[in-house]
Amino acid sequence: MLLLQIFCIFVYCIMEIIELHKNSKDIELVKQLYVEAFPKVERLPFDALLLLQERADVRFLGFYSENGQFKGLTYTYHHDELSWLFYFAVMPSERGKGIGTKILQRLLERYKDERLMIDIEDADQPAANSFQRKKRYEFYKRMGFVDYGLRKKWPGITYNIMSCGGRVTLDDYDKITNEFWGLLQPTND
Repeated sequence: MLLLQIFCIFVYCIMEIIELHKNSKDIELVKQLYVEAFPKVERLPFDALLLLQERADVRFLGFYSENGQFKGLTYTYHHDELSWLFYFAVMPSERGKGIGTKILQRLLERYKDERLMIDIEDADQPAANSFQRKKRYEFYKRMGFVDYGLRKKWPGITYNIMSCGGRVTLDDYDKITNEFWGLLQPTND
């Protein structure tokens, strides 16, 4: 019986990574998770996420169990040797089961030769979801992200900029975020 439990735990933890596109089999489920996981003020139009893949080195990834069940998503923008983890979400039914850890481990393996940057809501800023922010901060620290004391204020919120795989400066942050937001501008093609 114990051997069967160990086997099930091992199989459950295997994560297959699939690049997501508008015709992906679970795209509606992916969209549903995206809308549920992120406040409206932090969400780009879903179609824009898909369109940006054609304009830049953006990777919209789905993470699946060995039996093909969708578990979560990541959305990263890559420039030079710096990648920005813009979105990361786990299916609500899978939260608290170590799936987020497995997804982030796979992502870190995939981008091991790059610096991976995140910007999360500052856990020290008073907010209704302070407990959630502190848990998120501790999760990223456990996963190897370093808090270099960098903060960026956007209207109404302060973000904590952390990185894994090497130090990130405010200049790095400003450069990659400005490039990313510039991609959203209309083009003449």
